[in-house]
Amino acid sequence: MHWIKIITVTILTLFVVANEVHSSGLFELRLRYFNNDYGRDSEGNCCSGISDPQTGKCIGTCKTRFRVCLKHYQAKIDTTSPCTYGDVVTPILGENSVNLTNTQKFKSKGFTNPIQFAFNFAWPGTFTLIVEALHDTNNSANARSSSLLIQRLSLQQVLEVSPEWKTNKSEAQYTWLEYDFRVTCDPHYYGAGCANLCRPRDDPFGHYTCSDGGEIICLTGWQGDYCDKGKKIIIFSIEI
Repeated sequence: MHWIKIITVTILTLFVVANEVHSSGLFELRLRYFNNDYGRDSEGNCCSGISDPQTGKCIGTCKTRFRVCLKHYQAKIDTTSPCTYGDVVTPILGENSVNLTNTQKFKSKGFTNPIQFAFNFAWPGTFTLIVEALHDTNNSANARSSSLLIQRLSLQQVLEVSPEWKTNKSEAQYTWLEYDFRVTCDPHYYGAGCANLCRPRDDPFGHYTCSDGGEIICLTGWQGDYCDKGKKIIIFSIEI
């Protein structure tokens, strides 16, 4: 029986440690609309490299994909430093202007919107986001080596955990991009940084549910830090 107690204590210890240090959540970026009516890159040149000699209008279109870089907060944004929270490059999603709200349309291209960045640390409440609209110059699968910059947005800000989307619009000389973002906790994770883990259970290691803030609430008849101790029931008898 002694070894059974040791195993039980070990499991409970691991559970307590996991409850204290693990966290989990998602940063989501939802691209909505990208507008580039003139078919030009960030320098004002035609993506196709060809323009009408009379009107100056671009002949041909851009082949637009996006790169998204999420990283820790930087007071001075460095677009060349590593994307510490994640780095995603999409397939080609359209030509000059792209309506990205029809999510079903892009699934066949292997693109899921919103773009998700999972994290397994306490959300710090701040972030740096870089989104680049790129013209693919040769339909290459290697977008990083065959892309021309159309527009880049860079921002850093405070963002609390919330199910509500924050809508932004970034405008450049020839283009604009509308997008949303938010941070949410995964199921069973709570708190400002998604750092509180509470998973309801009713077994030998605990008998409880969870509050909206992730606090343990013992089921009826149980007590203790992890609701693993039965409450004593005192029965009074009266002799007549």
